[in-house]
Amino acid sequence: MLEILKAESAPDRAAWLSYTAGNAEGLALADALAAIFREGGWKAQVSGLSGMVLKPGVSMLVAEEEPPAWVESALRAMQASGIDVKSASGYRSYYEDKKKENAAWPGVPLATDAAFVIVVGPAPKS
Repeated sequence: MLEILKAESAPDRAAWLSYTAGNAEGLALADALAAIFREGGWKAQVSGLSGMVLKPGVSMLVAEEEPPAWVESALRAMQASGIDVKSASGYRSYYEDKKKENAAWPGVPLATDAAFVIVVGPAPKS
């Protein structure tokens, strides 16, 4: 994971990670992943989500349908981590559409400047 992150040289590379507020296991994994991104030379921001319970596992929600190459590097790095990571692109427009349909829809927010968000839910049950 670290090798892939260090190889990416885009100046605007950054990672956004979210977990369910109050979930110590989710916070620990999000913090550990953020530390690896930072060690690889990326900016990383971790935030807790209140008012919703995330689905189990780790997902990467990509803002655009055609993301910049550095976003693809982040996804490859996450996949190389050994964690089973689901991914979806076009999340920004999906989120905005769902909010227009129902302002109370509890989707994972995406910061205005975020190219993606890595969502850390509880560990999947075996």
